[in-house]
Amino acid sequence: NNAAGHTSAEGDSSNAAAAAAAGNSVCKEQQCSRSAAANGGMDSDNTDAIASNNDTNANDEEEHLPAGQHLLIDIKHVDGTFLNSESRLAEAMIEVVNLSKLTLLSYHCHKLIPMGVSCVGVLLESHISFHTWPEEGVITLDLFTCGEGELIPILPILEGLFAVPREIAEEDDEKPQVVWTHKLRGFSPKENALGDDLGQFVLERTDLDFKVEVGTTQTKFQRIDIYDHIDPKHRDHRSYIMSLSNDGSYESQHPEQFLPNREIYLDGVLQSTRYGNEAYHEALVHPAMLSHPHPKRVAIIGGGEGATLREVLKHKSLDKVKMIEIDGEMVEFSRKYLPDWNSCDDIAGSAEWCGDDERADVHYEDGMAWFNDRFSDTASGEDKEEQFDILIMDALDPQDNIPFADILYTDEAFLKTLFNAVSDDGIIVMQLGETANIHGPPEEISRNSKRAFVLNNFEKLGFHSVHIYEEGRCEFRAPWSFVLAMKGPLSESRWFRNAAETDLEIHKRMIETVSGAPTLKYVDGSVMEGYKVTPKSFEVVYCLSAPSPQSCLTGVTVTKENRKLYDPVSDRRFFITIEYGWSRYVGGTDLQTLFEEQGRSSAQQLAQQCEGRV
Repeated sequence: NNAAGHTSAEGDSSNAAAAAAAGNSVCKEQQCSRSAAANGGMDSDNTDAIASNNDTNANDEEEHLPAGQHLLIDIKHVDGTFLNSESRLAEAMIEVVNLSKLTLLSYHCHKLIPMGVSCVGVLLESHISFHTWPEEGVITLDLFTCGEGELIPILPILEGLFAVPREIAEEDDEKPQVVWTHKLRGFSPKENALGDDLGQFVLERTDLDFKVEVGTTQTKFQRIDIYDHIDPKHRDHRSYIMSLSNDGSYESQHPEQFLPNREIYLDGVLQSTRYGNEAYHEALVHPAMLSHPHPKRVAIIGGGEGATLREVLKHKSLDKVKMIEIDGEMVEFSRKYLPDWNSCDDIAGSAEWCGDDERADVHYEDGMAWFNDRFSDTASGEDKEEQFDILIMDALDPQDNIPFADILYTDEAFLKTLFNAVSDDGIIVMQLGETANIHGPPEEISRNSKRAFVLNNFEKLGFHSVHIYEEGRCEFRAPWSFVLAMKGPLSESRWFRNAAETDLEIHKRMIETVSGAPTLKYVDGSVMEGYKVTPKSFEVVYCLSAPSPQSCLTGVTVTKENRKLYDPVSDRRFFITIEYGWSRYVGGTDLQTLFEEQGRSSAQQLAQQCEGRV
């Protein structure tokens, strides 16, 4: 009776009637399962979703698992009178239980001296409890339930009943602010999207000043979650609140600079963020497009958010881009909740939604089947399609442990189909997930085994060259890697242009914006210079392979004839720094051999004659 340093007042509220009314039958050993808001019933009306799922779960036999979900909620700037009223708080708790379709067995509340209230409610599903600090306007709650039904849809109910504004508000009083965290508890053999990236980056974090579910749905193919949040390390919650006002402040006049970060998750895995979407999609699209002499036909596998399509449509040379995305519901969901990703209204001559651009041709089909029907070695030819100059694979991460990812990245026949789909000077570009870990094992025996399979099979397929690069501003909590596979030598020579040449090419190729802002926010000549250096971590893990690749061995000379197509060690040696400070990407082994055999002057002369490219 001494909660938070207070003494219990005489008389307290307790209620065993709920248990008595329910009868002893509720205490039988049965499933410990909250009957609210299971997957798939999570749209705008949370109460309806909870009620609907209650009916479903009540009729289903579920396994009794030692697992549950824990929702912790802290609210400040709450009315002190409400927080000191035992009866009002008890009523609010009972109302939460009723609206959430939970089962209350009993509850017990204490009015504390000099003020404050502590309550706990025993649920068939587990418990709900809270404590208040009326003087400070603070209440902390926790709700735990076992089973698979989700707790997050209950958040609006809890906020509506407990985030009570101050009755006598002063001019500078703030509105109630809710901070919450959600965590999966116990031990369940079942995978749960709430425990992957979504849990680690958003739901389980206690340091976020603001987070709110923007939208969530279950399509035929995947679960989609979109969240807004403010990390105090990078943005200020007070500035965001000011940006929503009309007080004449800088924040209110420039609200676009204070928006929360918006993130989209597919089956719990982070896919894109508001403040990283341009960096990621520009890095995916433009290095390949700029390396091709004149890309007219482009294909996109995946890209349901619409941002990859947006970047392709910025090129003047483009005649047609085909986007093959299996999940049409995701495209529509992205149109509704991710307009920054798929709006092309600032591209001169385009459309409000990128999919409506006359150069865009969007297909809601299985991308693998679409390409196999047209470009596989066994294709009948009935659905004949002209080859593409650029093929962009913006699909699952190769690290994803699901069957479809295995097919995308380890099916040799499908990879051969993609090779067939690009023209003689064509380029395939893929995102390859988080950059290799310099402290990791060989990729062939790690969670990156599918990436290793792709890279090691490019040579077998017949590509001319392969180039790995990384981008660190995608907001994925780690640098992200990409690969260009070039079918002919012309594209490779363009890849090795200097920064000034690249900037000039960008100026010539990009469509102007309506606003007058630069068409590209991140990619330019200097950024492309960095892309040309293969990340050191790929070299390190490559040399851990067994048996050791020749380029990793001391005393072994690697030439054009015996080097592998994917060889990050040799690729990194291509960068030569001449003594007087002139740096260029050169033909590696040939220039290095010339330097060793005939001296520095001959090497410099050859490099200058070839403009640094051998």
